[in-house]
Amino acid sequence: MDSAYSLLVNSSTSVSVFNAIGLPRMAAHWPRVLASTAMFEFIFRLSLFMTPYIFSSAWKRMNKIERYKWCVRKASSAHAVYMVTKALVIISDSALRKNPVHGVSSYAESAYAVSVGYFLWDILNTYANIDMNGWGFMVHAIMSFSVYLISFSPLLQYYGACFMMFEVSTLFLNIHLTLEDLGLKDYILYYINGMALVSSFFFARVVYGTILSINVWRELANSAVPINPLTANIVRLTNVVLMGLSYYWFSVIIMTAKRNALDADLIRALKEMDQNDIKIK
Repeated sequence: MDSAYSLLVNSSTSVSVFNAIGLPRMAAHWPRVLASTAMFEFIFRLSLFMTPYIFSSAWKRMNKIERYKWCVRKASSAHAVYMVTKALVIISDSALRKNPVHGVSSYAESAYAVSVGYFLWDILNTYANIDMNGWGFMVHAIMSFSVYLISFSPLLQYYGACFMMFEVSTLFLNIHLTLEDLGLKDYILYYINGMALVSSFFFARVVYGTILSINVWRELANSAVPINPLTANIVRLTNVVLMGLSYYWFSVIIMTAKRNALDADLIRALKEMDQNDIKIK
């Protein structure tokens, strides 16, 4: 099996194709990308098949869009757990830290191949169900796919792991929405997770993401090793778009939290009025 895989990735055709498109490091990993795409589709389909048996009551309450997004979140959560654990290891790599722009790590590339596969699946799945997703999610999928693909040029393999820490907030978001689907909004776990969601999104994406973005732009401008202008501009474009989406989504989270707080206050006031009315009677 190993010899067959080696022959596949080291074939002259594979090497020449990826050299020609400026992604020489991808030649050794493209089968992993395709396998990962298939794996996330399998997770999505498995959730679609198993959930009606495991959470039958909740599944019956959901409409078509809610069922679809429930299954998408299972694939998303699997990717987030995998990549956050891998990213922590990559960030601790002293060799990559010393050369964050042009440093190369086979461990990082194996992890990023899974992410490229995931975002390829995300693009295909989002496009196939664009009516339930919207173009904002499609843009996010394309930009994420592009920037992790570029890491095989190779470029910014250290920063790729840093930005992957964004996925910490994805985990809390998926738990938050899953608890809502299960009708557990009144449980303390829902509120604790909600606070973790807001905190992780703010610190991981807004604060840490902004700091990382400034560093990346500075590194690209001051690199001692020439960087292909087109590649550098794609990185800058994806960074602007993805950070813009993060700022926008954080504002949505805050507005939703405020609205939910107002709704809770209104319900509490109505209950108090109802109790007082009973006492008067």
